Amino acid sequence: MATVQLWSFRATVVIGLLLCIWEDASAGVLRTQENMCSHTMKTLYDDVFYNVHTEPEHEIKRRSVDQPLRIHLHFDKSLEQLPREHQELVVSHVKTAVLFWESTLKVRGTNVPIKLRRKCLTNQVKFRGRTTYCMNGCQERTVCGDITIPQNHLEGCMYYNQITGEYVHDATNSTGVASADFILYIATFSSKKCSQGQTIAYAAHCQQEQALDRPVAGYFSICPNSISSSRQNQQQLLSTMKHEILHALGFTASLYAFYRDEEGNPLTSRNPVSGRPVEYREDIGMHQWSTAVVRKVVRPLWLQKSGVTEKTLFMMVTPRVKAEVQRHFNCSSLEGAELEDQGIDGTVLTHWEKRVFENEAMTGTYTQNSVISRITLAMLEDTGWYKADYNMAGDYEWGRDLGCEFVLNSCYYWISTRLA
Repeated sequence: MATVQLWSFRATVVIGLLLCIWEDASAGVLRTQENMCSHTMKTLYDDVFYNVHTEPEHEIKRRSVDQPLRIHLHFDKSLEQLPREHQELVVSHVKTAVLFWESTLKVRGTNVPIKLRRKCLTNQVKFRGRTTYCMNGCQERTVCGDITIPQNHLEGCMYYNQITGEYVHDATNSTGVASADFILYIATFSSKKCSQGQTIAYAAHCQQEQALDRPVAGYFSICPNSISSSRQNQQQLLSTMKHEILHALGFTASLYAFYRDEEGNPLTSRNPVSGRPVEYREDIGMHQWSTAVVRKVVRPLWLQKSGVTEKTLFMMVTPRVKAEVQRHFNCSSLEGAELEDQGIDGTVLTHWEKRVFENEAMTGTYTQNSVISRITLAMLEDTGWYKADYNMAGDYEWGRDLGCEFVLNSCYYWISTRLA
């Protein structure tokens, strides 16, 4: 046992030194984009629909979060362009990744089919209560990401007729998607994102339900050139799929302002007319979250190889996340879980900080033996939309019980004090 502990300490020191070199060298510049997640953070006013009708808010709030999550899969025709072996590989791995999340998460169940909203002719809408109506009509084609949503998944067009002054809800024979809590659209496109670093796949949500803002539809696109039948590639592909699906389910900065407490009450103040978060920031293309979700923390004495500097961090400070990181690192003064502050678009603030969390599956770069930890499951519960089975969490060892000196300081400081 002593030999194992000594090896573990030495391995930690070596990895820590490498991270310190990386951290110090990358101060003020972007880290390498290799193997980085390229999650898409949506420009909400253009790309996300907020008010998919399911059931009234007062009815959903009364329900316990005790129904297993049901994810409906829709495979786009783009998969047909892949070799048969790769098609089968993608379908198999997607189903495995989805089964993991269905087995891990529970939601407030709903008894009605999901009928997604149609894209408006323009970005202009009119409110009637908390329901939005397109001005003058809807487009023929509605997409989730770049994937065309089938007509039978869509609600009839809801629009305001400026000539008659009427609010119109077109009749439709659409059945919607029954027995589902989330619709996941899967495609294999060679998009621009596939040329960023070594991007394997990317995902995002595209529609949210009206009552409690939970995402009810999202997409997941796999870069065709990343698909291989090698064992190592398959492990990475499966891990990436679990990671990207989780972005669509809720781990994204574009949803932080929509998080709720366990009673279903918003953590960020809402506009009484639209029901959306009060402040929309054009500079970042999303709603501003409250400090009850993410807040800025300043470390005034941050030691790097180049000297002492001031370090500004962003921490997720929701209750369960805070409790889990304090327990894991054995540091009662830790404010929350540090979020990534560097990288390409879609990495910053939408992953755990690599320096602190290393092989946790929701960091922004893939690491072998990645683990979905209790910390990530706590984050999902703190959205207010899910309950998690913590027995599904992996054995996560990085930084365990290393204390405040490890987690509140730079890795350069931590390693230096141990080698002194």
